[in-house]
Amino acid sequence: MSENEKLEYLNERGINTKAGMRYADNSLEFYEQLIEIFLQEYEGKRGKAEEEYQNPTEKYTVLVHGLKNSARYLGADELADMAFAHEKASKTGDVTYITDNFDAMLQMWEKVVSVFRGIMEA
Repeated sequence: MSENEKLEYLNERGINTKAGMRYADNSLEFYEQLIEIFLQEYEGKRGKAEEEYQNPTEKYTVLVHGLKNSARYLGADELADMAFAHEKASKTGDVTYITDNFDAMLQMWEKVVSVFRGIMEA
């Protein structure tokens, strides 16, 4: 897959590659390295999120804050927005919001991971 094909693939699937490439200094190689790190950390972070979300503490706040930042840097804006909403809810102790919306955030996270795997395995 060429550079343009990879970026088009991501854009067609809701990834803001303009933002991601800007963060990666317009280097697809660096962008792919950042994506690879995101993918490598996924299983562990997802597991921690699943352990923490029903009784969110500062650990949950830090976890979703990190997810928000990683997603934003990579151009996964919808996931970043969802993680930010969870971060705010965790800071204010809104457990109902977190538990009611956790599955949707998890599904979006899984979608983003799947999209990123699509270019890394191409």
